[in-house]
Amino acid sequence: MLKKVLIVFGVLLLIFVFFLVRDYDSPELGQKLLDKASEATGIEMTATGFRFNLFKGVELDNVTATSHGDGRDFDFTLDRLVFEHRILPLLSGTVAIDRIVLERPQFTLVESTEGGAGQEGESEERAPEDEPARETATERGGLALDVRQILLRDATVVVESSDGGETRVEGLDLTMENVAFDPAKDSLAALSAEGELTVAHIAADALTLSEVESTFRLGSAVFDLDELSFDTDHGAFTAKAQVDFNPVPFTYTLSAQGDPLDLNGMVGASDGFGPGTVGLEAEGTGADTKEVVANGGLDLAAGEFPGVKMFRDVDAALGKPVLVGADYEATEARFTLEDNVVRLAPFRFTSESVRLDLQGTVSLEGPISLTFSVATPREGVQIQGVGASALDVLADDAGWVPVPMTVTGTLEEPKVRPDTKALLAQAGQGAKRQAKEAATEAVGDALGGFLGRKKKK
Repeated sequence: MLKKVLIVFGVLLLIFVFFLVRDYDSPELGQKLLDKASEATGIEMTATGFRFNLFKGVELDNVTATSHGDGRDFDFTLDRLVFEHRILPLLSGTVAIDRIVLERPQFTLVESTEGGAGQEGESEERAPEDEPARETATERGGLALDVRQILLRDATVVVESSDGGETRVEGLDLTMENVAFDPAKDSLAALSAEGELTVAHIAADALTLSEVESTFRLGSAVFDLDELSFDTDHGAFTAKAQVDFNPVPFTYTLSAQGDPLDLNGMVGASDGFGPGTVGLEAEGTGADTKEVVANGGLDLAAGEFPGVKMFRDVDAALGKPVLVGADYEATEARFTLEDNVVRLAPFRFTSESVRLDLQGTVSLEGPISLTFSVATPREGVQIQGVGASALDVLADDAGWVPVPMTVTGTLEEPKVRPDTKALLAQAGQGAKRQAKEAATEAVGDALGGFLGRKKKK
């Protein structure tokens, strides 16, 4: 008899375990979880497929979500959304999620660029007396939400501004820990967390970044990135950044250092320039890189002028080899960035046989407008349209001739032209100065001779 009871008990236990571990289609529970997430974040969420396992949790297929606020529209889709829960907290009225996994989500955020300060003010939290009373989940008799971890895997994020600017983030993996929701806030402001992220590629108009890594803190819709690193086409950077999604469009600040910076790659050379170190402070608004304003400095180690077309054309304009292959001393330059244009403050390259003073602008979209002043020994200098006598007049006491030039076009296809008008004007001034000095010397000689004759009498 006991044996039969044990057999029956064993069969019932197996049946019970079978029902515990099997997956059930449970659209009701799945939608409740989505409703809970929508309530906490202000984002409306739906899905086409739901699977529930008492021990594993809930899986949702083909999830879509939308959110529309003042000046900001948010949409995303993803292949699979997984809620891995704990059972025991359910008994106390808490949906306890160990982990939420979003697989291959596609996020799109469209922001208005007309918000300005007014909309930024609207996004701030209202004073307590204006805030309508909100019930907590417990006060409503619903389930409380407790999430330990949120994972994004292979995410794509596209941020667009209404005037066409776009930032595209691809291959985003993000881990959020210590997740908390504030029911008194809406949308992203309701979520706080910390964690780490990696990004394969970021493209923002004329700027591209890769191999992005950082730790972060998120609170009140503000991301703080304290250990940010990324690669560009011409060097690796370390940085600190903050992105604030409260105003519309969002704002950000960045403090970055690049070391080493490959200046040769920037001008299309394989070698020549010494390694550079750059530091910059930047701030911007929205997805358009034209809204970035930055200032910084470049420290360039000693090296030699590379044989790029720009410097070859300078040598050709001077009629003798001057720049290409010439060694130069370490130098430094200051710059600003605004409206996708880098503006170089005047700085100097110094060498034994040449002195190059440089300033101007370089657009991130291609065009350049630079002013050169190339000073070199007079011997051998021949400039089309400028006579030898004019060059002789321009020579200083050390025998060096300063030649002004302009450079336009692009870095790949520069157009180098001696500024003959300025050169001839300088020569004319030099000739007048020499004539005046000669006249003064002649008067002095004559006066000296006259005084000398008077003394003999």
